[in-house]
Amino acid sequence: MDIDKALQSCDQGKPIILLAHQPKAAQEALESKYNINLILSGHTHGGQMFPLHLVAYMNNPYFAGLYKTGEHSYVYVSQGTLYYSIPMRIFTTMEITEVILQMSH
Repeated sequence: MDIDKALQSCDQGKPIILLAHQPKAAQEALESKYNINLILSGHTHGGQMFPLHLVAYMNNPYFAGLYKTGEHSYVYVSQGTLYYSIPMRIFTTMEITEVILQMSH
């Protein structure tokens, strides 16, 4: 991921939202010089099934759900609705996430 190419034209005075397919890319973005307020990610499939839960959890800095990563920074990882390779999901939920953004006062 080329974080500079993705964010260099962003106004740092306004909220920045980044879509990053993999949570590892989210971690890289948070370690950059940019002040990113929200990163939306996926890729983990919630681990899909045992024992892949453990592998996905151990290999990703963010696994599923919402994480507060700074005073004004968040990462959200969706478990998604499908699967990878093997057409099944066991002990994980499918989700479609609706993100509603509101101005703070």
